[in-house]
Amino acid sequence: MVLIGACALCLAPWPLRAQVAPYHSPVDIPFLMSGSFSEPRPNHFHCGIDVKTQGVIGKRILAVSDGYVSRLTVGYDGFGNAAYVTHADGNVSVYCHLNAFIPALQERVRRQQYEEESERVDVRLSPGEFPVEAGDLIAYSGNTGASLAPHLHLELHRQSDGARIDPLPYFIRLPKDDMAPVAHGLRLYPCPGKGIVSGAGKPVTFTATAEADARVLKAWGQVGAAVWADDYMNGTQNKFGIRRITLCVDGRQVFESLMDEFMPEENPLVNAWGDYGHYRRTKHWYLKAFVDPGNTLGMLHADENRGWVDIREERDYVFEYALEDLKGNRRVYRFTVRGERNDALLAEEAERERLRMASGARLMYDRPNVVQGPGMELRIPVGALVKDDALRVRIEAQEDGVSNRYTLHDGDFPLAKRATLMLASRTPVAHPEQCYIESSRGYVGGTYADGWYSAAIRDLGESYALAIDTVAPACRLLTSLGGRRISRIRFSVSDKGSGIRSFKAYVDGQFVLFTADGGEWTCKLADTPLQPTGTTRRLTVKVTDRCGNGTSKEYDFIY
Repeated sequence: MVLIGACALCLAPWPLRAQVAPYHSPVDIPFLMSGSFSEPRPNHFHCGIDVKTQGVIGKRILAVSDGYVSRLTVGYDGFGNAAYVTHADGNVSVYCHLNAFIPALQERVRRQQYEEESERVDVRLSPGEFPVEAGDLIAYSGNTGASLAPHLHLELHRQSDGARIDPLPYFIRLPKDDMAPVAHGLRLYPCPGKGIVSGAGKPVTFTATAEADARVLKAWGQVGAAVWADDYMNGTQNKFGIRRITLCVDGRQVFESLMDEFMPEENPLVNAWGDYGHYRRTKHWYLKAFVDPGNTLGMLHADENRGWVDIREERDYVFEYALEDLKGNRRVYRFTVRGERNDALLAEEAERERLRMASGARLMYDRPNVVQGPGMELRIPVGALVKDDALRVRIEAQEDGVSNRYTLHDGDFPLAKRATLMLASRTPVAHPEQCYIESSRGYVGGTYADGWYSAAIRDLGESYALAIDTVAPACRLLTSLGGRRISRIRFSVSDKGSGIRSFKAYVDGQFVLFTADGGEWTCKLADTPLQPTGTTRRLTVKVTDRCGNGTSKEYDFIY
């Protein structure tokens, strides 16, 4: 355990380890982690822990406690293949990116895939169908879904309310960890229009040490701090999120974050806690110790000033950051903010902020907002914004476009809830179903009604326009069907417009399952209901994009 410079005045009562009944390891190899709970990601927190599988697929995945397999999914939530086990303690364990389920479960999934003629299925099971005990084999590890390398992503959901909870306390005995978190950088922010730092209204980035007088910054008015830090564990080079962060000023706690659980709908608030714009530029998450008025993230706890610190006296204020992990390893960083009166500059910053807010459409965080322009309407619900702001819409006429292009803001502007964007075409569209809203990042979608196309969006920092897709997807056979010993059939499928909606294949009129891996679809003939009779078969493939354009091809092969 590492303990550096503890400040008794700043230590709030908090259990270092959650008191829960231990779970069985989900793997029968050494338990090493590559990702921790609640690590900040764009638009979401990491909802579980990542367990290493020695860089390969096919490792045995075990039930962590007694219960029953309650759900099996394929193609949902970026999980790839996933198994859910419901336990008597009220938790549901979720095992993701699996390569395969055990045969009995795999057969149950395959049966529903053929019933629905779809690779993507959600299988619900009753308590008596597949009971399990702790340590029972349920699946094999893989790399399916939104996974960049083979591993097990393990989540715990509280059944009563759906909260995502940290699985690590249940396995705390397994990993060795005597390494304290490390801060890589700190930032001091002036509150817009109410503070200045180092003679300006911009944040200042710096490093800090355990000694407060090693770093002295000058400020006046309201300021807030943020930290970029990582935790570490023995036996792995991976970096992890910080379980607990506290900030004290002159021995008084002004902020605490405790990353132990959150509700799924709170995920987008990660962009408000972290400095999202700075992350987009640098890939470094600075987590703020001040809380915007509309940020309701339950993991954050601030004082009556929401974590902002009033520098109103010409003296030194000692800031102390404490970073702590689940095993109690703790490290402290300090710096000094010296109050230096500058009322004239503070007045200039207040006027600059007033002009900024008056320069666009005024948005209020605690009420619905509607912004309109030629051929455009934006509806922002309550809860989508975390603070008041101004939206500066720029409209670009497109001579050969279906609509104008609308840049809603001149910087990063993620939302905590989705807004509704409505666009109208410049001229009538012959086939409205072939038209959709696209952003600067690609397909958004939408529905058509009464001359308007509507879609839900979550980022006002992008540009949007209408696009038309009249071109059918491309489908190319990758397997030679001339031989008599075909074991699998592969296709390459792509679409340059709205993207692929469905891929279906039939042999002699009977559905056969193809599985997707990127832009390739593969059918293992031995896994289908087809019997190898050595006769000529007719394969029919149908590919459809999101705008309804379809490609149909037929092939003969012997099987």
